[in-house]
Amino acid sequence: MELIFYGLSLLYAFQAAQLAQRIWRDWSGFRQTPLTRQKMAWVEQGAFLLAIPPSVFVHELFHAIPIWLFGGRVVNCGYGFYWGYVQPDRFFPVAQEWIISLGGTLGSLLFAAVLFGLLYRNQSQSLRYFGYRSLRTLLFYSLIYYPLFTAFTFIGDWRTIYAFGSTPWLSGGTAVAHLATLLLFWQANQRGWFEMVGHKNQSEAAAFEQLAAEWRLNPQNPTTTLNYVDALRRGGAPQQAKRVLTQAIAQNPNLAEAYLQLALIQSSGKRNLPKTAVNNLDKAVQLGLEAPRQRAVAHQLLSQYHLDVGQGQVALRHLDEAIAAITTLNAANSDPLHKAQLYHLRSLAHQRQRQHERARQDAEQAIRLAEATGNEQAIAHYQRELEIVKRHPDLR
Repeated sequence: MELIFYGLSLLYAFQAAQLAQRIWRDWSGFRQTPLTRQKMAWVEQGAFLLAIPPSVFVHELFHAIPIWLFGGRVVNCGYGFYWGYVQPDRFFPVAQEWIISLGGTLGSLLFAAVLFGLLYRNQSQSLRYFGYRSLRTLLFYSLIYYPLFTAFTFIGDWRTIYAFGSTPWLSGGTAVAHLATLLLFWQANQRGWFEMVGHKNQSEAAAFEQLAAEWRLNPQNPTTTLNYVDALRRGGAPQQAKRVLTQAIAQNPNLAEAYLQLALIQSSGKRNLPKTAVNNLDKAVQLGLEAPRQRAVAHQLLSQYHLDVGQGQVALRHLDEAIAAITTLNAANSDPLHKAQLYHLRSLAHQRQRQHERARQDAEQAIRLAEATGNEQAIAHYQRELEIVKRHPDLR
């Protein structure tokens, strides 16, 4: 088991060194505003790769301190950056064993609090974001991952912390505090407390600050609210966007775009569209989306869902609606690659319905649209798809 842990730790340590080198090479740029999506990605990785190793060291140290205070000695220990252990020279009374076991988690939590306290007011948005994301990561690993790891592997401190038969009052009190802390953690996460908004450049950051100020002055304005929500979602703060949307829907339950935005948040990062997102998309379509691009996006997502569940005919209807909506856009607002994607999806739907000639026509249209943009990657992808369609016996 130790060899596995050390192997994984070395792999993570190698990745941590690479990340630290990238950040160090661009340290001045990393600290400067704005907080870009690239910097956010580095911070997300660093919240685990760079924050966990010192937390593990403090964790093991806080096991050792009570051992020393109780008159014992540490006869063996191990530190693998992302895991560790401390072995005392003796067995202690159950209450002292409980304190020694709990000490590690208290040390991890103290380290998380100190790191956050040092960074949450830093002038650099990137370092502030590192403080928030590291706090979230360390709380997750200390209060959720490690207890579950102990429960399933029977390795770790939480066997002793929750030894209700030996320390009923201490374990019971810890359980209450543990659950209360988890509830606060969940609420903070749901409210987007650990999130910050990323921007492409300084002008976009300034525009967002102005939009946020306008929303705070007039949160009842649907247009301002929806623009603000869209900026939050695109900037990497989905929980904040969701909270604002919930308030907007409560004030105006017939706001179609609010349900579309909610569905986009619910489907982000998901391989398959959740049923909650499907319901919100259906509601957005029923209420009536005014912008053609929004209608196209809603119908496209619904078509993908119905393709996934094997309802090809329903998917075709949604794709017809999506293509009709995007076709109404003028040349200045049109996105040929988006339209090409819709034709490609409709080609797939036709294949599911065994309408191979129509599938071929849509596949060819997707290529023509991609060629108009000069996007070689898209052209090659759609050409490969067309070759697959052409191989069907009905088209030979």
